[in-house]
Amino acid sequence: MKRDTGIGAGWGGAAVFLASLFFFTGGLCADVRVEDPLERAKRSLETSRSLSDYTAVLVKRERFEGTLAPEEQILFKYAEPGRVYMRWIGKVNKGQEALYVKGENEDRLKAHKGGFLGLVTVNVDPTGKMAMEGQHHPIFHAGIGFTTEVVLRDLEKGLKQGDVRVFDRGRQTLDGRDVVVMEAFFPETVKGVTHTVREGETLWDIAAEHHQDMYVILSVNKGVDTPKDVKAGQSLVIPDYYCRRSVSYYDADTELLVKIENYDWNDNLYEVYHYRDLQLNVGLSSDDFDPDNKGYKF
Repeated sequence: MKRDTGIGAGWGGAAVFLASLFFFTGGLCADVRVEDPLERAKRSLETSRSLSDYTAVLVKRERFEGTLAPEEQILFKYAEPGRVYMRWIGKVNKGQEALYVKGENEDRLKAHKGGFLGLVTVNVDPTGKMAMEGQHHPIFHAGIGFTTEVVLRDLEKGLKQGDVRVFDRGRQTLDGRDVVVMEAFFPETVKGVTHTVREGETLWDIAAEHHQDMYVILSVNKGVDTPKDVKAGQSLVIPDYYCRRSVSYYDADTELLVKIENYDWNDNLYEVYHYRDLQLNVGLSSDDFDPDNKGYKF
């Protein structure tokens, strides 16, 4: 069943109502009533880059091979430059920990599983098979800033090419706070370019070359199961956009992107990232990213 993408009555609220602006190309338009969605995404990105650190409970769900994985709840600490600590606190993977500090530990991820497997700590390539098992993104892509960069990148490209329609869904309440909700629709079918794999290339190399997410490329190419599961001469589709449909939730006060829902080209929920109990500039120290922290179990 196709979702109704017509403009509804969600334009109410106390904001001053401005005239509608439309960009027409190839029959598609970008509706930017009240506010240019690019400006909101840019402000959100600028704010995220201005933060020295933050903590949150990250709630995430991701789809793998057609199946939506159970919800995960993760205690999340982030500090510049590129320091990430995660501890799983919900029912799924409870007790699992991951720690990454850019430029330290030979740029490897330190991690252990929950339960009895938590007795063994490993240091692994953050883009390797072990680290990426059950994950759409490597740990160095974790955080509000990277997510916002992806949203902004697709909006800029979509508006330029006339491939996106953006709707302001008005103000809603999320975790007891006011949020501004924007919904973006990209082409209904995968639109992109063809890449011929060169000798020695992996999906990580190809993703970096085309400025696209590795797992998105993997997910739209049948028969490719891992980043290294490609051969020289093989043709791959590189999607122009991250997803078919995206719903972004911006905190009305901080303007940060606190939740995003992305849908694939079958309009199935592809992934959700939701930062709850967000605390900004709390003064995280080196101890928060030290595996010898007495509160950690590495």
